[in-house]
Amino acid sequence: MDDIKRAVAKLEGDEKATAFLISEEYMLTSKHIFIPNNDFSTYTISFPNNNTEKVYTISDIYYEKDKSINELGNDIAIIKLNEPIYDIQPLELDFSEIKIDDDWQAYGFPGSKRPIGERFIGKVNDLLHNRFDKKFDVNLHCEVPQIIDSYYGVEGASGSPIIRDGKVIAVFSNQSEGAILGAASIKRSEEFLKKYVTNLKKAVLKSIAQIEIEKAMSNTERFIEGFPDELHELLKRELSELEREIIADLEKFNSFLESSKYPLAEKNTRFIGLDSTLEIILMVRCIYGNVHILIKDDFANLQVKTTKSLNMNFVYAQQRNQIMPEILLEMHNGMINKSAAQILIECDKPIPPYPMIFDNCSNSKRHNLCRSCGKQFEFEGILKKYIDTEDDGLIKGIESNNFSLLNKTKIICAECVRKVRDEAESGEDLQRMVVEKIYD
Repeated sequence: MDDIKRAVAKLEGDEKATAFLISEEYMLTSKHIFIPNNDFSTYTISFPNNNTEKVYTISDIYYEKDKSINELGNDIAIIKLNEPIYDIQPLELDFSEIKIDDDWQAYGFPGSKRPIGERFIGKVNDLLHNRFDKKFDVNLHCEVPQIIDSYYGVEGASGSPIIRDGKVIAVFSNQSEGAILGAASIKRSEEFLKKYVTNLKKAVLKSIAQIEIEKAMSNTERFIEGFPDELHELLKRELSELEREIIADLEKFNSFLESSKYPLAEKNTRFIGLDSTLEIILMVRCIYGNVHILIKDDFANLQVKTTKSLNMNFVYAQQRNQIMPEILLEMHNGMINKSAAQILIECDKPIPPYPMIFDNCSNSKRHNLCRSCGKQFEFEGILKKYIDTEDDGLIKGIESNNFSLLNKTKIICAECVRKVRDEAESGEDLQRMVVEKIYD
């Protein structure tokens, strides 16, 4: 219930009401609050259970137009905020059917309980099917608190989210005769909501990938909490945008997860270490801007493009408890026969020629090639070790003139990139440290 409370706000102006967050910059409330004058300039929005000092204003409101004030239709209005909110998790909308006797709960700010808000609990009492001329189409029986008096003070609770199984199914409209609460269903306004709120968080049948990504995003939010407070808004904003981009092109991200394992992992293990992967991409993204996933590139799987002076490809790879030289040689063997590799060899360029960030490798410094925390091994010095083993295939195809080129590749261990969290105190510190780890 705490997450729900944080997303529910006081709406104060000519009328007193409740509203709740459904995306970074959009909220829902009751339409009748703004009828008939349509003036929202006097209203302010605050979140008592998140940040009591921060106040937002309304940039615009949207609602379905009606023939007259007596034909309110679905009593739902969309509020566009004057600025996006990144430190509150929006509530999720559920457009599925509502059934009689469904359990529900709500939270709002009725007049009698405005300072702290009030929680309502009950069951769906009745459904008013095909009553599109009524401002509410769901009748709710309220059990907590027991509303037996039709004069019970619910004014101010208009716009509260009606929640079933953690998702919003309706918006509280008003109190009707017999102490029944009226609510406007989300389903009846589905097309209207999708028209105005493009990044709407709605309940759908989720794939395994989506579920795993959501879990990893939640864990990455906890990773962000380890940074100084002044960096939280930046990091959360970038993480939210990253999640949106991933979900929008899930197939490409799945391909990336598979290619980030060297050698390729089995498909059912591709979500192992997803938290770590998101943390690294988030760090790079915050400094360089958009990070593009490369699928068909023979030598890299991530690309940064920000300015004409910065166009960088790099490799992010996970290999469980394997030493960096061994991983590099495996990757090199896979690349050496590519035509582009042969051209690079002739130009005395390293194979692969990009910075490489390795995750979950051996903790042994003896095998660590990280330029930040470990000794810089020369590959020639390691060669004899692998020749002496039975696994001669590990170096098959590597000739002396191109094997030494691997020494020119910058290797970074992912843990060194993450450790900037313990040292950065400002945005400038964060940018400088990440740049030093990856690019310089």
